Amino acid sequence: MVRDYTMSTVCSGHRAVLACLVIGTFAISLSNVIIGHLAYNLSSLYQPEEFNRGLSTFERITNLDGEIIYDGEYISHILDGELPFPVNNNLQRLKFRPGSLPLSSAQSLQKCYINSTRYGNQIPDKTVMLASVSDTHKLIYRNIPKSSSSTARHAMKDFFDGNDRRVKHDELELAVHQLDYALISFVRDPLNRFYSSFDESFFRLGPWMGNSPLVQNKPAVRKSYFENKYKVEKYPYLYEGLPTIGHFRKVYCPPDVLARNKNDCNNVPSIENGTLAHRFERFVRDYDG
Repeated sequence: MVRDYTMSTVCSGHRAVLACLVIGTFAISLSNVIIGHLAYNLSSLYQPEEFNRGLSTFERITNLDGEIIYDGEYISHILDGELPFPVNNNLQRLKFRPGSLPLSSAQSLQKCYINSTRYGNQIPDKTVMLASVSDTHKLIYRNIPKSSSSTARHAMKDFFDGNDRRVKHDELELAVHQLDYALISFVRDPLNRFYSSFDESFFRLGPWMGNSPLVQNKPAVRKSYFENKYKVEKYPYLYEGLPTIGHFRKVYCPPDVLARNKNDCNNVPSIENGTLAHRFERFVRDYDG
């Protein structure tokens, strides 16, 4: 009551109106400063100050695990050197929403860090390579896996009387430069080719390749599975909850398509919710080359 009486007394006269406005403005400004300071201190408990630099115009969210997920545009500015890395530790992983990075596959690959000593053995220096050769038409198709290679090899056999051979690089040069053979091949976007390779490997090494109807009439495929499945056995999370091909299809195939014709599952957009993508990211981190 004393506070109310005093305030009303101070503001009762016309001469005191300006003083009341000044006092009220000062009180509001002071409260905003205090509240803002408290909010900043509370937010700093969950997020380092370095994360706030340059983020005023970029979207960021926090997922259920408490991780900060950035907009891809912000990440691209960091990669281009237009913004500083937001934390002191340059080994910090910055995550962004899939599909939000405004960079092409080629531009993204230019920014990738590759440990050549870790994965060097995955790029063997082969002395021979697979090629389809047509002596009738003096045509050679140089095989590059996951780049329409199966289609091209069939075309060479069916339309150009070609056959598969293991040839050395020197033999190809001799045929092209001295024997007047034409050499052709097909290339593919590197990231798409990589994902396609992983997708095929994931399918071929799945537990459903052991004794399922898929391999009843494919003894070579079944044999390859048993010879190579040890390579993924130390990463059990890859196939967790996917004992059969049916379980696998349910992860990515729309229910209506699966009910209509399971063979159409690979011809429609995937409904995969990120489970397989997360396992893939974990495998990339765990893989020892």
